Amino acid sequence: MRKLIILVVVAASLYGGYWFVGRSQIQYRLTEALVQVDAGEYDLTYNTMHTRGFPSRFDTTITDLEFGDPATGLKYLAPIFQLFALSYRPNEVIAVFPNEQTLDIGGDMFTIITNDMRASGKVRASATLAVQSATIEADNPRIRTQDGAELAMANLLAAMRLTPETTQTYDVFLEARAIVLPEDIRAMIDPQNLQPPVVQSLRFDSDVELRAPIELNGSTDPAQIQNLSLKEFALSWGDMSLSAIGEVTPDDNGILNGSISISARNWQQGLDLAVSTGAVKDERQFLVTEIANNMDETPHIPDTLTVTLNIVDGNMMLGMMPLGAAPVLR
Repeated sequence: MRKLIILVVVAASLYGGYWFVGRSQIQYRLTEALVQVDAGEYDLTYNTMHTRGFPSRFDTTITDLEFGDPATGLKYLAPIFQLFALSYRPNEVIAVFPNEQTLDIGGDMFTIITNDMRASGKVRASATLAVQSATIEADNPRIRTQDGAELAMANLLAAMRLTPETTQTYDVFLEARAIVLPEDIRAMIDPQNLQPPVVQSLRFDSDVELRAPIELNGSTDPAQIQNLSLKEFALSWGDMSLSAIGEVTPDDNGILNGSISISARNWQQGLDLAVSTGAVKDERQFLVTEIANNMDETPHIPDTLTVTLNIVDGNMMLGMMPLGAAPVLR
């Protein structure tokens, strides 16, 4: 029994020593990282930083955080910012944001209000710290301008993870639910209130293959896309819905080739919106309807318009209709 007690005491002492060494390392490395950021092309300041959580956690709290990019006039301010990690799994981190944050874009102030907002990330325990996954989720986020205009959602989720059995392909997902647009934007795109005030959902799901893996201790060059496979893009607003699937590949200069299949359910309501905003003249509505019907690839499906966007050497064609140059994807 005595030997067991001694063994427990020794183990507890060793673990306690590990925690305090880990805590000091976290404090030192975070402080150095923040100093390096501030010494570079960005501005970064904070008031205090403390790490607690003995015996099983490393909980770091930073107060009065300000981050700015003088080149773009962008500034982010948070009264408190927290980083949490388990002491036995330091390569997985959770970040907790305050319920109210401020974003300054060239002098235009935006307040970000949430019931809860947190992010998580996991890196491979290796010298390069290759990113395995990253997620950010916000409960009831609202973005409010100085004039009181507000963009609100019930929930926002963005996630990325390394695709299993690959080294540089990532599953990228974004979903926003119950979106309420600011009144001025709503009046711009739906002046006659033809659609309900709440956009049900917006979803984006894709596989993105990069030219190199994302590594925190790797190359500082921006990630370049080698292939983008769009598994799902879906927008639902009232009885209207828009969806798309497809694949595009950029060459070394970012010029795209590929195709995207686009389907719109109850698309005539979208045309009604275009007429109400003046984007389509009332006398041209019949002509646009006939052109759309002639382009429809699924005429056997009532109220659904399906067309293919083809991109060849950077030039876009919707059916037989040329649309001009596609964006360059670098």
